[in-house]
Amino acid sequence: MDKYKVVLDVVKTGSFSKTAQNLNYSQSAISQTIKTFESDIGFPIFKRTNTGVQLIPAAREVIDSLTAIEKEQEKLNHISDAMTKEKSGKVRLGLFFSFATTVLPNFLKNFQETYPNIAIEIFTGNQKEIHDLLEKGLIDIAITSENSVLDFDYQKFLDDEFLIVLPQEHPLSKQVSISIYELQDLDYILSGEKFKYEIGEIFKSTNVEPHIKLELFDEMVALRFIEAGFGISVFSKYFLDSIPNHANVIRRPFTEHYYRSLVLATNPNHFISASARLFLKHLREEIHI
Repeated sequence: MDKYKVVLDVVKTGSFSKTAQNLNYSQSAISQTIKTFESDIGFPIFKRTNTGVQLIPAAREVIDSLTAIEKEQEKLNHISDAMTKEKSGKVRLGLFFSFATTVLPNFLKNFQETYPNIAIEIFTGNQKEIHDLLEKGLIDIAITSENSVLDFDYQKFLDDEFLIVLPQEHPLSKQVSISIYELQDLDYILSGEKFKYEIGEIFKSTNVEPHIKLELFDEMVALRFIEAGFGISVFSKYFLDSIPNHANVIRRPFTEHYYRSLVLATNPNHFISASARLFLKHLREEIHI
C-alpha cells in the first residue's frame, strides 16, 4: 500500500471509508495506515469528526510535500517506463540529411504504424555535430560516417563513393573518370565540412592542392555556384542521389575510386532505452546489416 497516496486521498475525500472504496482496501487498513504515518512524523495531521476527518491547518505543509513527492514519483515512473518498455518511450536520432530524406521517411512510417506509442526525435547535422551529441548521450543512435565515430560502437551498412562535381562546360566533364591529380590548382568550392574529414584526407594523402575559389557552409548553395561555373567540388554519391532536383551539373567518379563508410553508431558509455534498442533492431533489418 502506498501510504502517501492513502494520505492524499483522505485529504481529498475527508473520509476513511470513501478512500477505502477508491483504493480498494478495507476501512481498518486505511485507518491503520494513517495512524502509522502520523506516528512516523510525530504528530497528528487529521482531526476526527462525526462526519469524517479534517486536515488540521498545521499539517498543510506536510500535504504540500507529499503532493510534490507523488508528482516526482510519477515522473520517475514515466522515465523508468521510457527506458525499460519497448513499445513506449522515445528514440533520439542523429543523422545525415541524405539519410533523413531517403531511407528514413518510409521506414519511420512503417515503424510507427507498428509502434505508435514510441516518440521519435530527429536531429540532422554534420559529422562533428552528430559525434558531439552521441558523445554527450543526447542521442541514442547516430547514422553517420565511420571516420567520425571510431571511438564508439558501430556497424557499417553502405560504402558511399565520392564523386567530382563540375560545371557543364568544364574541360574535364568530357572524361568518363577523372584522376585526383588532375584537380591540382583547379578552382575548387569548399562547402559543408570542407576538408575536415574524408575528402580532406584524400587530398592530403595525394598532396594535391586545388585552388580554393569559394568557401560556403551549405552544400546546396555550393552546387548552384558550381552550376554557374565558379569551380568544381567533391561530394558523396549518397548525398547527390538524395537531392534529385539539384543543380544542372556533371558528376564524374575518380579514376582511383574513393569511398567513405556509412554506419549505425551507439555510445556504450550511455544507457540506451528499450525502445531505442527495438528501433535499432528494425533499422538494421531494413538496411540489411
